[in-house]
Amino acid sequence: MGSRQGGGLDPSPEPTPDPSGQQAAPKRRPLRDGFGFFGSFLKNPTSVGAVLPSSRFLSRALVGTLDHIKEGELVVEYGPGTGPMTAVINERLPANAQYLGIELQPEFHDLLATRFTNMSFHLGSAGDVKQILADRGLPRPARIISGLPFASLPPAVQDSVIDGLVWALQDSECDFRTFQYAHAYGMKSARRFRGLMAERFQNFERIGPIMRNVPPAFVLRYRGVR
Repeated sequence: MGSRQGGGLDPSPEPTPDPSGQQAAPKRRPLRDGFGFFGSFLKNPTSVGAVLPSSRFLSRALVGTLDHIKEGELVVEYGPGTGPMTAVINERLPANAQYLGIELQPEFHDLLATRFTNMSFHLGSAGDVKQILADRGLPRPARIISGLPFASLPPAVQDSVIDGLVWALQDSECDFRTFQYAHAYGMKSARRFRGLMAERFQNFERIGPIMRNVPPAFVLRYRGVR
């Protein structure tokens, strides 16, 4: 799993000579495009969790409508990556509502802060959501949207994130939304995550698969802490 925005796939620019006659190094490919994203995947596949960015069709299905979010209420995004879901949230979030993206990868965090100057981002782990919100003086979320690659996360990290979700959704109308790729839905780690979530949450809904994504993916919704 993972949600990372991509742009065009233009070929790498040719190196340009400097006045000394030496060739300058080619510019680093932006992370927003597919090749830059793929490079990040190769460096850290368990954290990035996907080879290609999520499509706008999956992003829209995952974010859903945000009309019910009231003034001052908070939407939290786990693992925004290069921002495909963030862009949809930015379009749909009502005025005077709040947003915080929690991103573990420094290069993605820096890109997000540059790309979405009107939104707030925290460099750290979603498993620390309780402390992060307390430190920032933010309320419990009205919705949590996740692009984390749960199917490739170690069990201890899954447990930490789920414990944070239980705290965030306790006695709340908040819902948690994530996704799993259709081809990975039966993987042991993916089934483990859904099993733990079923133990902790009363309400579950599966949407999809969203076929206009590569690869196709299911959107998963959870509400109501047991």
